[in-house]
Amino acid sequence: MVVKAPKDYAREPPRGWSSKWSWTTLDGDDRAQTGADARKLFEEPQFHKRARIGDLLGVRAMLDARTVDVDDVDAGGRTALHFAVGFGREHVARELLDRGAALETRDDWGKAPVDFAMQGLHDECIQMLRMEAVKRGVWGGRGRVAPLKTYYEYAYNLTNEEVHAQIEKHAREASENYTRQAKADSASYNEQRAELQRAKVKEVIKEKARGRRRR
Repeated sequence: MVVKAPKDYAREPPRGWSSKWSWTTLDGDDRAQTGADARKLFEEPQFHKRARIGDLLGVRAMLDARTVDVDDVDAGGRTALHFAVGFGREHVARELLDRGAALETRDDWGKAPVDFAMQGLHDECIQMLRMEAVKRGVWGGRGRVAPLKTYYEYAYNLTNEEVHAQIEKHAREASENYTRQAKADSASYNEQRAELQRAKVKEVIKEKARGRRRR
């Protein structure tokens, strides 16, 4: 008899835990499980999976059979184009764009396909999306992926560059404040130590004076 090792995951959600997603995935797996499925939120549609792994023939077959629409979304609001450019599948992304895939469909976290391409550092896919936006007359955004809008531009009206500049500025200010505080703390500590030392010296002098008077 083969004894399977117990899975290391929580059977029940922690007290007070809340989320827009259920504790289990749509296919019944426990999301708290460690390992490869730890971050899995929901079952992956076959169309999206084929785009993710770069199965161009499979993507074409499903679109030709009209079993899916090019802009169908998964349970998180993501299209096949999100996954194609997010995983650098340029040939699949080109096919989806040629079939009219929407450029700025935003998932439940406000991210468009271009955000996925940027996160994956797939510059060729970013360029492809930008050029397609120009051809379609789409206009928006101010950063390096304009005319498309990134998540930051869509949510905060800031370019990625501006957001990162602010992050660096705040990090620099925090470091400077920490350095100033550390210096102030060190000076205060040294002053207190010196004061204690002076108090000890005064006490020693007093003790010696009292000893001389007793003699």
